[in-house]
Amino acid sequence: MPKTSTALLVAMLLCTLGLWGCTHQRNGANNAKIRELEARYSKLEEDYRVITSANDANRKKISLLETQRAELNQKVDELQTAVKERDELKKQLTTRTQERDGMHAQLVQFGKELQDLAGRIEAAAANAVRGAAVAALPTALPASHKP
Repeated sequence: MPKTSTALLVAMLLCTLGLWGCTHQRNGANNAKIRELEARYSKLEEDYRVITSANDANRKKISLLETQRAELNQKVDELQTAVKERDELKKQLTTRTQERDGMHAQLVQFGKELQDLAGRIEAAAANAVRGAAVAALPTALPASHKP
């Protein structure tokens, strides 16, 4: 039994040393893995901070753009109202221009008719004066030419 217990003790010592060697050997690999994971974690953490700050900046831009959009919509509404007023004024101008042109044509026609009437009045007056002179002459001639 002393030989078996010595052999068992030697085997246990070898196993313990082997296990100790294996664990130390893996510790170097584990340490490298841990350092790699810590580096990845810090990189991911930095990426998260960058994305969070970009997200905040984008939210501010969105709120600014929404404000600008509301202002632009208000301006568009105002401009649409102005366009409607302009179109109404154009229609009124066209109507007034047509009325003016119609009145002008009537005035020109009235002027021509007045000139024509004035010409007829003058002709009638001239005929009346000639007719009165002619009528007065035949009565006077027979009286002066009595045989």
